[in-house]
Amino acid sequence: AGEGSPIPFPSVDLVGKRARRMAQAQDPRQAAEMVRMLQEHCIQARTALEANPNDHTALAKWGEVLLELSMLKQGEEAVALIMQSIEKLEKSLDIMPDNHNALVVLASALNARAFLQQDPTVAQELFNEAKKNCLKALELEPTNQRYKQLLEAMEDAPQLHAQLMAQIQTQGGGAGAPKPEGDDEWFYDMLGWGILLVGGVAV
Repeated sequence: AGEGSPIPFPSVDLVGKRARRMAQAQDPRQAAEMVRMLQEHCIQARTALEANPNDHTALAKWGEVLLELSMLKQGEEAVALIMQSIEKLEKSLDIMPDNHNALVVLASALNARAFLQQDPTVAQELFNEAKKNCLKALELEPTNQRYKQLLEAMEDAPQLHAQLMAQIQTQGGGAGAPKPEGDDEWFYDMLGWGILLVGGVAV
């Protein structure tokens, strides 16, 4: 069916806030429980798609959960989860192009991927793509303040990326997924996750 069936995922607001707190607290047991719960939601989405491969809602939810899961991972594993998130969200939008919520989650995932690039040209291309998706979401929902906040944050993204790369160079960081030490809140907010998750955007 075109709309797909709803899946009982928790809201981004609740999961996102808890995931960030657990990541910051670095409580292994709590973090493991959050990972387990998010993985269960991925299984639910996969099951829904086996029943209906065109379930754009399940695809969007899967992409959203993968983005949240990436918050609890580091390095190549976090990068892989972001890439999978983008893939699921793009498939969802291929089926339902005017899903403004999915567009915003995709914009945030692309923004996250951009910040994990050390090549400024590659990062800028991803920032541009993220902004394009956010603008389209705003065209569909012109009064949505959370979308406007995310778009405003994206205006500063290239400058923040340059600052991050300079910090990594100063610290002697190498290739991979950069992550400043001791300031996870700043890092997540830079990626756009702060606005996405605290704002409570739900697909």
